[in-house]
Amino acid sequence: MQNKTTYLKRMLAIYIAFFLVLLAGLMCNVIPGTQQGLREGVRLGQELEELNQTGPQALYQFLGIPVAGGETTTLTTTDTLRRVVARPVALNLEVREPAGDHSEWWVAFAAICGSPWVYVLIVASTLSFLAIIVLMGLIIRSVRRSIREELPLSKSNVWMLRTIALLTILTDLMSRTANWIAFSNAARVLEGSGYTVKSSFTMGYETLIMALLILFAAELTAIGRDLGEEQKLTI
Repeated sequence: MQNKTTYLKRMLAIYIAFFLVLLAGLMCNVIPGTQQGLREGVRLGQELEELNQTGPQALYQFLGIPVAGGETTTLTTTDTLRRVVARPVALNLEVREPAGDHSEWWVAFAAICGSPWVYVLIVASTLSFLAIIVLMGLIIRSVRRSIREELPLSKSNVWMLRTIALLTILTDLMSRTANWIAFSNAARVLEGSGYTVKSSFTMGYETLIMALLILFAAELTAIGRDLGEEQKLTI
């Protein structure tokens, strides 16, 4: 294979960059978010236990709900000549209400945005995203091995790329569906408060374009492999 060393260096650079970005994402986003979620979960559990002493209660949170309307507030700052007006565009809400006929399991899993489906979709989209990371690592490893041992690309690379594209779309759909359920529940909670929640379902066209590009790469890989095998048979 011509320029074998160059190809290996390029793949090694991509391999290192991939895991550095993955590590940075874990350190900056996943770990702090998990810790905050655990703290909030413990706090909500304690408050819910206290509330249940007076009767079955449901306690759930909404984070970053996009809103319109509401009153603006003029803030006081150290500069008396500067006028600062705060206009809410997103709200964090904490809702307490009677649990009614709902079971304890429903109350526990509905702690996020008042619906167990939001919890299920968040967990499913997280698992789907982790599967994408694993598949990307396997693809990079497989390509490096093919270059090092001068072997043709494995057929598994094609289906792994196709799987990544489908999981990318599925992850985005699950995340947006969870947001839509959360925003719809928040609109119900805020009814009559003067705030209007933007609860319409939106499509992720950027994610769709990314998935199509990945599918395009998968087809190019499949075509390149087939042409290579045909060339070997011809020789």
